[in-house]
Amino acid sequence: MTLAVKAVPRSRHTGAVGVQDGAVRIQIAAAPHKGQSNAALCVYLAEQAGVRPSAVRLRRGSTGARKLIEIDGDPDQIIARLAVLAGEIA
Repeated sequence: MTLAVKAVPRSRHTGAVGVQDGAVRIQIAAAPHKGQSNAALCVYLAEQAGVRPSAVRLRRGSTGARKLIEIDGDPDQIIARLAVLAGEIA
């Protein structure tokens, strides 16, 4: 499955904070230097989706704020886990 993300690097904490223009807005504590914020974003989404970190990868937007993330695994379980995250930011 794919997920549209609006990434905000250099934040105080890593976490989802809302939805902006159809994408999940996620603040990332890491700096956007040498892919550190992209890696931190993938690890955060893997934890939230309940999959291993290697199952989450950046499909598009490695240098921009708007990213398309691809998550491998059972779509029903991933959607259920991310729905909990959506409930926390709503």
